[in-house]
Amino acid sequence: MRFLRLSILFVVCSGLTGLGFAATPKNRVQSTPVTVLELFTSQGCSSCPAANKFVRETARANNGVGDVLTLSYSVDYWDYLGWKDTFGKPEFSAHQRAYGVQFDGQVYTPQMVINGAVHSARFSNKKVRAHTLDNRPQITIVANGDMLNIYIRADPTGKKPLNVMAVRYQPGIQSVPVKRGENRGRTISLANVVQACKEIGYIKTGGSFDQQIPAPTEGEAIVIIVQDGKGGPILSAANFTP
Repeated sequence: MRFLRLSILFVVCSGLTGLGFAATPKNRVQSTPVTVLELFTSQGCSSCPAANKFVRETARANNGVGDVLTLSYSVDYWDYLGWKDTFGKPEFSAHQRAYGVQFDGQVYTPQMVINGAVHSARFSNKKVRAHTLDNRPQITIVANGDMLNIYIRADPTGKKPLNVMAVRYQPGIQSVPVKRGENRGRTISLANVVQACKEIGYIKTGGSFDQQIPAPTEGEAIVIIVQDGKGGPILSAANFTP
């Protein structure tokens, strides 16, 4: 397990040019996962393959989505070890660091986070399923041509603004042969590889959220996540898949 010293809080998943997708979301379905399992990993980390495998198996057991949604974020801070992660982006490292503030500065790979609330390098299936979301506030995603309309109504009893994130990922398993670094000669396989994430707004106490975002392209999926503040626990999630 590799640790990264947490010294600076980055803005969670800052704006990306890659978020400007456009496609007609035909035959797509909204689902509501009860558990979100996020994996922070690196192709250059020799400690990560076991966690990668666990997340792959969890994804397969849920037919990719199901009740448990898995998301694999490739961080970029181990690129100096000899292999530049082909999926890595600084925005994903920033997302992990935001969680690290809540987790007493603990940022490492592999790091799995369940519902934005608990973290570990290892989890059992029972442990993953023991954590479930209330999925309040409710999220509604409506296809509108090449855009998606996102509707959310916040609980009037809330004490602070809620953060809304859009995470785009490629469903299924992606494999990359690693030619240098700690995993030289190995093929790294990840489930539901995150391609882009962005904070798209926030909801004040008792307020509502109504915003349009570009629809996923062919072969992409998107999950809208509501968090109790930046880097806070996940309160609700809605997945929009092919």
